[in-house]
Amino acid sequence: MMAALALTFAACSNNDDNDFAQQPIEQPANGEITITATLEANDGASTRALSLDGSNIASTWETTDEFAILYNNGTEDTKSIATVDKIDGTTVTITFTIPASLASNTPCTIVYPASAAKADNTGADVATALAAQDGTIGNCPEVRVGTATIDKDNHNLTSVTKLTAQNAIFKFTLQDLSVGAKSATEFKVSDGSGNVITTVTPGSASGELYVALPVMAAGTYWFNATIDSKPYIAKATTAAATVAGKYYQTTVKMATIGDVILADGTFAARLSTTGTKVAMIAYVGSETGVAGYTHGLALALSDKGAMNWITAAGAWGAYSSTPDAPTPTTSLWMLPSKDQWNKMIDACKNVLGTKNNDEDLRDGFSGISGASNLQSDAYWSSTEEDSYNAWGYGFDIGYWRNLSKIFDLQVRACLAF
Repeated sequence: MMAALALTFAACSNNDDNDFAQQPIEQPANGEITITATLEANDGASTRALSLDGSNIASTWETTDEFAILYNNGTEDTKSIATVDKIDGTTVTITFTIPASLASNTPCTIVYPASAAKADNTGADVATALAAQDGTIGNCPEVRVGTATIDKDNHNLTSVTKLTAQNAIFKFTLQDLSVGAKSATEFKVSDGSGNVITTVTPGSASGELYVALPVMAAGTYWFNATIDSKPYIAKATTAAATVAGKYYQTTVKMATIGDVILADGTFAARLSTTGTKVAMIAYVGSETGVAGYTHGLALALSDKGAMNWITAAGAWGAYSSTPDAPTPTTSLWMLPSKDQWNKMIDACKNVLGTKNNDEDLRDGFSGISGASNLQSDAYWSSTEEDSYNAWGYGFDIGYWRNLSKIFDLQVRACLAF
């Protein structure tokens, strides 16, 4: 048996308070179930594509649109695909088939687009629908969900609700911390724990990205980008949850290796003259499997001095420096592990210098006010070999050494963020 539904909806940035108005029509003799329902579209659209309309995004229809009609057939959750039958101004007619054995008054869920339906046919899978974005407005998903009752006996749908938006759309304009325009070849949005919400891969480098995101609660979010083959990072805290169906525009100022962390936990340009600088970013990356540094690592701007390993590990495990470690976005000052030192050394090669070795990190603090370079000397890591020995890295010789814990080596503290 067949069914049809007429749907339209308004721009993402407009309030959409109208319900579907059911209009009884004569049913065709061939047994198709046809439903026409209208919704006044504030943008006056008659097709279904996303496009810019001043400061709004216009939600419009296309004849190629498909909807998933999800219901239980008495044995399992299943779906029918509804296609557009015709477009008449702001009214769209869609048709779909149902099995003749389906019980009367079967509840259903309407998911737009059809590709956003969960694999088990129980609702919308917003995360999967947002997974293939390229940063363009034309490929920015807009997931909507409604409910209805399949009235098989009368060949229509009843109790149809409006299709409610499940995600918001953002326009991100990228800059570095010196307010220079930047274009990314990859852009990620993550929650405060480093879990990636969505990844955008533009077809070509772009400094303006349109990104669909699910509703996000108030809190801190992180942005990672690959710009000119270098990793960039930013963080932002929102005091209120985002609203589905809305259009947001924001400028993201991103830090990279060599930039600095200030005493208040914010990022600043390397040569910035404002704020109190406490550490230089030496590694940017996702390390969700390694406790302590989800987003990156930064080294203090000067050495603590030479000391034995027991003193170094004990003092720096929960050390309060001057100034104090920024809160709440970074760790306490700590002694870097062997793995963390390696991450920083590798990340700074040919970024903070041109030697393509550990000297790029060693000498990478030049030009930062109040900072001093690492010495051509050995530095302790927090990684032990056994009860008597621990690992130290020699910036004088360029490799690791397993040394007695009673030896005095240099110490430079690290922040994880």
